[in-house]
Amino acid sequence: MSLSDTIQNILVSYPSLSLEKAEAVKLMNRMDTKYIIPVDDAIRLLENIRKDYHVLEIESQRTGIYMSTYYDTIDRKMFYAHITGRFPRYKVRERFYSQNELKFLEVKQKNNKRRTSKRRIPITENGCEANKWIPKQSPFRADELTPSLINSFERITLINNEQTERVTLDFNLNFRTPSGTATPVYDRVAIVELKQNKTAESPLKKYLRSKGVRSGGVSKYCTGMFLTGFENTYKAYKSQFSRFIKTQHERID
Repeated sequence: MSLSDTIQNILVSYPSLSLEKAEAVKLMNRMDTKYIIPVDDAIRLLENIRKDYHVLEIESQRTGIYMSTYYDTIDRKMFYAHITGRFPRYKVRERFYSQNELKFLEVKQKNNKRRTSKRRIPITENGCEANKWIPKQSPFRADELTPSLINSFERITLINNEQTERVTLDFNLNFRTPSGTATPVYDRVAIVELKQNKTAESPLKKYLRSKGVRSGGVSKYCTGMFLTGFENTYKAYKSQFSRFIKTQHERID
């Protein structure tokens, strides 16, 4: 049985939640807790927390493919702000959501209290008002930004029964440069992210803690930049990057 089939068989046992009902738990301003775990352990996680969560279902699909194009300045100010730990820091990206074939321009900001806020506007056939919108959401002008990284992954989104938190599980990640240099698909590692209005106890946290798994900051953008060879000398991000690579060979009981 393929990995995809295994995950789909587990997700069938989850009660579903529609996109309309999940809108009440968008958490566009939130606290994030992130984990890197092997995919085998993500499968065990899904098996063990199903009584506490619903799975987001869109157009009869319980997993979706997400494709992102990240933008940065020529001197990569957003990238370096992240790996050197500066606040506030930003990410600007276009993201395509396969389940409903929608595309958005998104700006994420993390402040010195480690709260993440996300704002977005739809991109239609006529484009969007990026030139006016981006400077209102960030310290950057649209005309100083260029594509810096492209990535794709499969995502599962869970909503807890009380509808106070969202959990995303990302797997089958791959990355490429705008010029086309691509990485392999990282099919043995999963990035799990817990989104809450404020840091609180959670069935997800409880389960991972029982397995000795600690949270740790990870950025798909920064990881992808390292994997595609942009930068490899900054010690500040070395532990996160190394954990991503090593996780493909690690397990929890």
